[in-house]
Amino acid sequence: MIVLLYLLMFGFWIALASYVLWFLFKAKTVQALTLDDLALTWKVHKKKNGCVASRIHGLIKENDEVIGFSCDCGYSFIQKRLITQRPVERKASTKSMQK
Repeated sequence: MIVLLYLLMFGFWIALASYVLWFLFKAKTVQALTLDDLALTWKVHKKKNGCVASRIHGLIKENDEVIGFSCDCGYSFIQKRLITQRPVERKASTKSMQK
């Protein structure tokens, strides 16, 4: 009976350790894209894959924020980051603000 209890406790600790490792290193959430990041990512996609689309097919939104895009060729991109990372705060630059 005691051996069964130890095996049960050992299994519980293994499951907890596995969950913690997954949470720290694999669990992801979406990150909002700025217009500059969106344009750069799409240009990289076009150059890398030889895509001939002339424009982005559609924007992927979540909570009124753009998190990705889909292309006419069938490619879709969603910006993700690990849950344990801090969200990147974008600061406005004078270059992006035009009068």
